[in-house]
Amino acid sequence: MLVIDDTLVPRGSLSAPGCGIRFDHAHKINRPDFLRSQNWVTLGISIFTAEGRRWVLPVLSRLVPATGNRNKLTLALALIRALAPVADIPIRVLFDSWFMRARLVLPLLHRGLHVVGQARRDTALYLPPPPRSGRGRPRKYGQKLTPTEIEALPATTLTLNLYGTDQTVRLRSVVALARFLHGTLVRAVWCEFFDPENQTWSKPRLLLASETQLSPETVLRIYSRRWGIEPLFHNLKRWWGIHNLWQQSRKALECWMQIRSTAWSLAQLLVVVADESFPMRHVAPWRALHPLTAGLIAQWLRIDKPESICSATASTPSPRNSSSPNSATIPDSRQPRPVHLRRAP
Repeated sequence: MLVIDDTLVPRGSLSAPGCGIRFDHAHKINRPDFLRSQNWVTLGISIFTAEGRRWVLPVLSRLVPATGNRNKLTLALALIRALAPVADIPIRVLFDSWFMRARLVLPLLHRGLHVVGQARRDTALYLPPPPRSGRGRPRKYGQKLTPTEIEALPATTLTLNLYGTDQTVRLRSVVALARFLHGTLVRAVWCEFFDPENQTWSKPRLLLASETQLSPETVLRIYSRRWGIEPLFHNLKRWWGIHNLWQQSRKALECWMQIRSTAWSLAQLLVVVADESFPMRHVAPWRALHPLTAGLIAQWLRIDKPESICSATASTPSPRNSSSPNSATIPDSRQPRPVHLRRAP
């Protein structure tokens, strides 16, 4: 399952590669609406861990140029085209409402990929046309779905674990034809979240899925995995130095971005491999009761040698806080080594 999204990295100089004045969709209080920044388009892969964690690992990233005809949609399509030939399983792509455009969705559908994403609430949707009767050209669209007809659809109220907490949602769904996709048949799901503090329902959000056989609950669960790319951007920019990439050429900048993204992915995968054998008491004893993170893996890499880490991850898994003789013990490189003196002749 692939996830496509973009992020802004603020810059102070217009001479930086791809730097320009761009609109910030985050609407943060301490920032203006327009930023002098670089725009990165990232393709990530969504994975599940044995402990139920949902992660998005970065695969490819490209810098959006400040001038020219290439924009976020063309770069997103190029990233998916580069990765799709090496995949031997069906691919499902997730993105938000900005990327739900015909220029991106239709080429993906023609390649046999599946799409799940959010769309504008005022997207023109039509029911399938009735069977043809008599002469004349057959109708392409049926009755248009107006807000009144959408409200009349049967609603289902469920409690689902979404975005790390249990939430009450109200779903309405129908199989319709999307006009902006040239009449492609999609599964449309309108979802509303209940706010327990204000005792009100949120505005309906429209989700579209190219797989019409999916249930509304499944579509919502699949789309919720897209959110994993937001904390990915936060960690890359704050802790892994994406905002400190000062290369002067576009090629060198994208190369270093790929190096940082690969390092982050390897650290996240080491969390899964070394979860049981991680020497928590040796690296961070105050975090003994907390889950293992990529930051602790990076701290481990700075303390110990790679050879000792490889031997620890390849050993038999055992509880990381256990003091049994089978647990992996890593010698502290900061301790003084014994000095062996030779006998004088």
